[in-house]
Amino acid sequence: MQLNEFKSYIFVLIVALLVALLIANQGVIIPIAIIGSSFLFVVIFKVVKVMRWGFYLLMIANFFSLGLTRYVSAPLGLIIDFILLFLFLVYFLKNFKNISWKPLSNPVFIVVSLWMVINILEIANPESRSFEAWFYAMRGVALYFFLTLLVSYLCLKYETDFNWFITLWFIFSMIGTMWGIKQLYIGLDSGEKAWLSVPGNLTTHMLFGKLRVFSFYSDAGQFGASQAHTATVATILAIFEKIKKRKVFYTVTAIVCFYGMLISGTRGAFAIPLIGSFTYLVLIRNFKIIIAGTAILGILFFILKFTFIGQGNYQIQRLRSSLNPNDASLQVRIENQKKLGLYLDKHILGGGVGSGGYWGQRFSPDTFLANLALDSWYVRIAAEYGYVGLILYLAMLLFILYIAFKKFNNEKDMNVKNQRMALFCGLTGILVASYSNQVFGQLPTGILIYISIVFLSQNNTETLKTNEIAIA
Repeated sequence: MQLNEFKSYIFVLIVALLVALLIANQGVIIPIAIIGSSFLFVVIFKVVKVMRWGFYLLMIANFFSLGLTRYVSAPLGLIIDFILLFLFLVYFLKNFKNISWKPLSNPVFIVVSLWMVINILEIANPESRSFEAWFYAMRGVALYFFLTLLVSYLCLKYETDFNWFITLWFIFSMIGTMWGIKQLYIGLDSGEKAWLSVPGNLTTHMLFGKLRVFSFYSDAGQFGASQAHTATVATILAIFEKIKKRKVFYTVTAIVCFYGMLISGTRGAFAIPLIGSFTYLVLIRNFKIIIAGTAILGILFFILKFTFIGQGNYQIQRLRSSLNPNDASLQVRIENQKKLGLYLDKHILGGGVGSGGYWGQRFSPDTFLANLALDSWYVRIAAEYGYVGLILYLAMLLFILYIAFKKFNNEKDMNVKNQRMALFCGLTGILVASYSNQVFGQLPTGILIYISIVFLSQNNTETLKTNEIAIA
């Protein structure tokens, strides 16, 4: 044994003995705090040295922070804010002498910055009832969008960045499905049971004695949409991938995550692969494949709409009910939208950011919007920002789609073009699915979409090449 190895073993032994003594005398709180602080110090050191570690941390928090709140009484959602701001601070301090702001001249970042300004001005909305509600609600609607684009445009520039993003996204999504399978076939743990026992969660996640799987996501709706989004992107990447290992990885991801979508029982998630597939057929511009693909989609629609094939399967029942115009939940949504329309006729600027949904119930529970179900992301935007805000928001999204399509259409590198095609199809699917559920701005889908938009709207193909060192 070499002297350095011997010293290392002695050091580890001493640390283990000290931790054991602390546990024996003080319990587990102090040792856990010491270990947690040490881990945080190591992570901060890694991020300062190699910035990509900050994005790794962002992805971990993006997928797991909300699920951890079922076990830890802490505002873990704020960790996303901290990581994004910390990443920008580190980048600025490391590069302040020769920092280039040119990536931020991207038109997508400019329009998102304008949306952020609108959200700041929303503080003065005469109908707004709570500054705290504004602070918490605008984070998911605008702040994360703005900050993620800010740090990503500055830092994510090369093909290796795309590869690690896709790899972490797919691995964490498959872990989500595995955890969901555990919930369905083995059972829920104590934290999940406590969360499910809350009346609102119980009524939406236990239907006719069947569990709508939610994994470690915020709810079954977000889990199903995220899994559908992942399956759509993975499928298209698998179609074009030439490297065998990656092709297998993408194929397995698509299959696993599609099953995750099914066990979530989320009917609105079905729109994501449907719209994503249709977008794919349009983008490839291959007439024969378009006809074949349209025929397959038509057959699937016919089976779900006009037959009872697979009716014994609960997940297929849920999908089939999404095509029923007389579905009870659909009728309730239509009725709520009529009520909202009457409200917006008298409140053109809406009720203010955070006036509806969860934040409305928390900070202004006696108001009209707080007690109106805002199931759709766009309905929420309309309720809180009014018709004017909704028009501006939709215009921003359409502009982003235009820029992304333009970049895709002008791309000469087929590998980059196929990557962008997959992300673009996933984006269109999420935008359509957000009509029936609040998908777009929630974790983890929101952060995934924002980073995808950066890759979709990069100024030139050199940003996705490996001819330079990535964000080290």
